[in-house]
Amino acid sequence: MAYDLLTTSGINSLVNSYINTESQKRLSPLANRKTKYTSISNIYSGLLSKVDALKSKMSILKATGTSSAFAVKKATSSNTTAVTVSASTAAQKGAFALRVNQLAKNDLVVSLDKNSADFSTITTPGTYTFAIKGGDGEGGQFTSNVSVVLEADDFTDGNISFEDLSVIVAKAINDDKAVVESSSVSGSTLSSGSFTFDLNGTETTINYSAGTYDEVIDSIITQLEDVSGLAAEKVVDGTNVSLKLTVTDSSKYISINGDTGTLVSELGISVDQEKGASGIVSATSFSPSNGLSQISLTAKNSGAGFKIDELSDLSGGMLDQFGLNLGTTRTAFIQNESGADTAGYVHNTSILNSKIVFNGLNIERNSNSISDLVSGVTLNLKSVMAVDDNDVTVDVANDVAAVKSKIDEFITSFNDVYNYIKTNTSSSDGVRGVLLGDASGSSLLSLLSSTAYSPISGLGSGTINSLTEMGITFNSNTGLSITDSSQLTNALENNIEEVEQTFNSDSGIAANLYNKLLPYTGYNGYLTARKNTIDGNIKSTSDSITKIQTKIEKDSEVLRNRYIQLQSQLSTLLNSTGSFGSDLFS
Repeated sequence: MAYDLLTTSGINSLVNSYINTESQKRLSPLANRKTKYTSISNIYSGLLSKVDALKSKMSILKATGTSSAFAVKKATSSNTTAVTVSASTAAQKGAFALRVNQLAKNDLVVSLDKNSADFSTITTPGTYTFAIKGGDGEGGQFTSNVSVVLEADDFTDGNISFEDLSVIVAKAINDDKAVVESSSVSGSTLSSGSFTFDLNGTETTINYSAGTYDEVIDSIITQLEDVSGLAAEKVVDGTNVSLKLTVTDSSKYISINGDTGTLVSELGISVDQEKGASGIVSATSFSPSNGLSQISLTAKNSGAGFKIDELSDLSGGMLDQFGLNLGTTRTAFIQNESGADTAGYVHNTSILNSKIVFNGLNIERNSNSISDLVSGVTLNLKSVMAVDDNDVTVDVANDVAAVKSKIDEFITSFNDVYNYIKTNTSSSDGVRGVLLGDASGSSLLSLLSSTAYSPISGLGSGTINSLTEMGITFNSNTGLSITDSSQLTNALENNIEEVEQTFNSDSGIAANLYNKLLPYTGYNGYLTARKNTIDGNIKSTSDSITKIQTKIEKDSEVLRNRYIQLQSQLSTLLNSTGSFGSDLFS
């Protein structure tokens, strides 16, 4: 019946039919247009990404000097059990011979072995101090003043065992930081001037003027607040103030000197290469056998230049408890199987350095890693050689494999761009390529093609001046490829300077291609501008779709309301006319 159209389901059908018809007529063309624009935008995004990647490869290959990709060196050792070797781009090609006669060692001092359960002669809580001094590797000396704080809880009936004490002492050493505390002062200073604050070789000049100590210390702290690895604070005790400086990095030292006035002297803060004990030695509390406790101190760095120079009690006799109050005397450690050990040094200073014979010369170093002997070359000594072992031969040469890898990356990236453009500038099955007729795509293809087969201007005809002369050929359908691997290897092994010029001279492949690719990328590049235009079209089309969708939805609601109104009128009419109305509409 006709009035079935004005049922709820009928109205829904009518409204949906309207929406579908309007969408097909007005939205579908826009959606198709947006899809096309999106496809084009994606093509340009891909091209931009590939061109940027190629440009990045050219940036690497156009570098010169020690940054040149062609300057990379490879060092080889004939006996890697004894010596391994590495080389930087600064290394010169060549060969040398060496023998490893001694490996560097870390200085080591060992205490008496004490009965763990026996009590120390220290019976009262308090602060016990001692000094540790060690070489700085350059003929100077680091100094550390260590404080061991014993609390009442550390004692049992007024006694502390050697087992407990050894643990506390080792921990105090390993936790120790370089701390400089000034005298506690009040009133004012009449002095003005400056002094030098040195943190591990980085100097800061501190300026001060006459004034109250409170103000002067605040000024010093302000000037030091940006120094990394340092904590500076003012300590207030009633009317007195003091300056406390803590080096938070135990590997760094602190020096304060060069005062042009008298403030450093007044505050008592003059120090020279003060360093945390944890940066000079590592302490270990151990039990050599059941019921015994012992302490060892091991220098942080190997070699005689970093040896432990002094172990001295300053107050309380803490080191003396373990026989370590040795001063500057290098007493030899002796292990006694039947009685107490003799505290002292395990190694003679003569065996702390590494020793090698280099091209017939006797050489010593603090470390087993030697990088200051041959420029750009690092030797890592692994083991002492036997008398009948052949000398180790070290060869430093161009790293042909590494350079070839960079050239392979260039070819891959070049082809990635070239074939991408080729694919998108051709038509297939009647579908026109997105970049067909595109000026940027065409100019890029031309640029890549000319780069691939043109010789480099300024390079002699008798030298390598093109990719072809390296065994790399260009095919207009597929791009670049290595067609003669042996020719390329030969060029890199015997004429790498000419290969390098072909790429990174002012008119070379890398420099030339990099510069010519620049206008295509970046914020204002050709490809970026083209993509931005397309993206603008996508947005405009999306806005139109949204606007039309809103209009269709609004109109469909108006139509729905009209049908509902008719439905209501029809219902009223049917109720008033009864069967007559039904027959009439039938």
